[in-house]
Amino acid sequence: MKKLIIFFAIMAAGFSLMAQEEFRLAKSTVSMAGTSTLHDWTADVTKVSGNGQLTFANNAMTGIKSLNITMTTNSIKSSKGSTMDNNMYKELKAKSFPNMTYNLSKVTSISQKGGVYYLETEGKLTIAGTTNTIAMSVTGKLNGTEITFKGTKKLKMTDYKVEPPVMFLGTLKTDDNVTITFETTFVNAAGLTHK
Repeated sequence: MKKLIIFFAIMAAGFSLMAQEEFRLAKSTVSMAGTSTLHDWTADVTKVSGNGQLTFANNAMTGIKSLNITMTTNSIKSSKGSTMDNNMYKELKAKSFPNMTYNLSKVTSISQKGGVYYLETEGKLTIAGTTNTIAMSVTGKLNGTEITFKGTKKLKMTDYKVEPPVMFLGTLKTDDNVTITFETTFVNAAGLTHK
């Protein structure tokens, strides 16, 4: 009986040291950049939501159990105005697929240096109804109840069955390659603080 009590005491101590915590997206910047036959262009996704489950031990992040991001397709606003925006919505099939999503599949490695976490990740990105698995290098930084993730990823529109927009009777054609840059800040739903 005494050994059983000791066993449960050890198990309880282990659970108290490692905890899974809920986070929700508090603020974000998601931007796209590309080129065309006439000029470079940029665009921002202005409506983004998300949540995640992170694991901690002794105030250090030890892993990410889940992380999900939803981006509203017709909230994309480009540097070239409404003509470019409407062409993007058309090619992204916004009426049929109003959202673009990212769902983390796994963290393949995680390390910490100088207060910054370095993560290698794999996840499923869905654009215009087509889903691909992508690998990304991401950094994370804890600040009290918040954690901010940053990263950059190069994509090809045609990998998602999206035709690069063509405008002005074919005189302007955007390149297939797009660079996505993001900075997302998640806040601990329970208000727990980590350093």
